Amino acid sequence: MKLARRTFEATSKESRAELDKRREAVEKMVEPLSKVLGETREKLERLDERVAASGAASEGVREETSRLVKALSRPEIRGRYGEIQLKRVAELAGMREWCDFSEQASVRDGSGALLRPDMVVKMPAGRVIAVDAKTNTYAYVEAINAQSEEEREEHLERFARHVVDQVKKLGSKRYWSVFDESVDFVVMFVPGDHFIDAALSRRADLIELAAERNVILASPSTLIGLLRAVAVGWREHTLAQDARELFGLGRELHERAATVFEHASSLGKAVNATVERFNKLAGSMDARLTPTLRRFEDAGAKSAKEIVEVKAIGQTTRSLGERSAEA
Repeated sequence: MKLARRTFEATSKESRAELDKRREAVEKMVEPLSKVLGETREKLERLDERVAASGAASEGVREETSRLVKALSRPEIRGRYGEIQLKRVAELAGMREWCDFSEQASVRDGSGALLRPDMVVKMPAGRVIAVDAKTNTYAYVEAINAQSEEEREEHLERFARHVVDQVKKLGSKRYWSVFDESVDFVVMFVPGDHFIDAALSRRADLIELAAERNVILASPSTLIGLLRAVAVGWREHTLAQDARELFGLGRELHERAATVFEHASSLGKAVNATVERFNKLAGSMDARLTPTLRRFEDAGAKSAKEIVEVKAIGQTTRSLGERSAEA
């Protein structure tokens, strides 16, 4: 029993030592994995925070989009948005000073109905172009937020109908008949090329339909091109006005210069007459007065002053039209 006990104790010590070594080896093997798992847990926690923040941001975007959709559903908001875009387009085209907006452009037709285009473009020859920006884009916005392709197509079809209805409505208003010197068409401003493309893809005859009613569909890029063409006309008109004013100033300067030359010529004649009279005086003094005074001197009746010889002036003024020999 003693031998067995000693043997068991020795074996137990060896076993514990072996277990300790194995535990240490396992811990060394597991330690990198534990470190990686810890880092992974930290990254997952940070990712969860980002996902939560992203979700909050997405919710904010959805709320803002919902507010925008609700705002655009109101006609007065859409009209104000279109007018702001029109002002920006006029600024980009350099035509802000020659465009009147709805506050100044209200007129009444023959029946007394109030007509108010969103912008009236003034042209150099006194003619004007009426621009309307009341295109209803609400159905297009609803199509963007549609949950299915069928719903999206339904909204786009409705949007195309709204565009056609607006074309017909503008054609019936006949702005060109109530504005003095207006061109015989009205510009229907659509706030983006994608709106026109969406309507054309469902109503291929939209351009022809609008042209028949004297309505010109114009996106921002198209309207900028039109306004810049008008701006070129204004620049040429301004240059022509400046040239006419300069021509008038030239005629006025010429007339005033001619008057100055007349006065200068009269002054020259007067100077020549004075010289001629002076020479006559000098000749008379030299021929008649000086000999008599010399006789008084010879007789001893001389004063303390000497008689200065008066010489005739041999030069006259030059005519303004003459060229000197030196010249």
